[in-house]
Amino acid sequence: MNLNKLYIIGGASSGLGYEYAKILSKNNEVIGLYHSSKIKNNKSLSFYKIDLEKKKEILLFFEKKKKKLDKFKKIIFINFATYKKDSLLININEKDIKKTFGINLFSNFYFTSNLIKNYKNKILDIVFISSSLGLKVDAGTLLYSSSKLGLESLMKSIIIEYSGFNIKCNILVLGFFNSPLWRKLSNQKKNKIKNLIPKGKIGNIKNISKTLNFLEKNDYINSSSIYLDAGFGTVRV
Repeated sequence: MNLNKLYIIGGASSGLGYEYAKILSKNNEVIGLYHSSKIKNNKSLSFYKIDLEKKKEILLFFEKKKKKLDKFKKIIFINFATYKKDSLLININEKDIKKTFGINLFSNFYFTSNLIKNYKNKILDIVFISSSLGLKVDAGTLLYSSSKLGLESLMKSIIIEYSGFNIKCNILVLGFFNSPLWRKLSNQKKNKIKNLIPKGKIGNIKNISKTLNFLEKNDYINSSSIYLDAGFGTVRV
């Protein structure tokens, strides 16, 4: 067990966030942030219920967990929480705008601003999770794509404003992976997507885990968008 660093994983109640948190907890202390699906804690993986769209709940997290966070020399924040609802421009409503930007962009903004404010003198490693599908932009993806594109400006601003501190910030841009959402798709839809991936197959949690481990250990990768999509982002749809 590595007691010098703490992982905080957003969107850890299900899907890729949950799978990654489980892998990390084998050898590390992990706090998994969740909103709806309650999961049982184990020895090194504790769950904390929070609505990342609400600034007050984020402030409360840092108040409640201060004693624990103070113990560690290094804090790694990785946010898998995401929301996607396709809609054409003329059909978009205010509720969808708030929810999409609240989860995909503002949650990262509010959480990292508080993390840096309280712990900028520690070693901080921040990774935002984006999507090659979202960054390609397609009909109906306006909200999702816009919110994911905003992460790049947030990343660059963090690095420019806090270049004198031991803070890293990168973006991991994911393609298609074996997840609950993927398994809900029809076989026809799955095959259509696979045909657009040069590698011809989807990824798995081990691909993500190995890449995040590489990002953490390499202190010269900073303010970068790393594509983990088997080439999907280069193919025109």
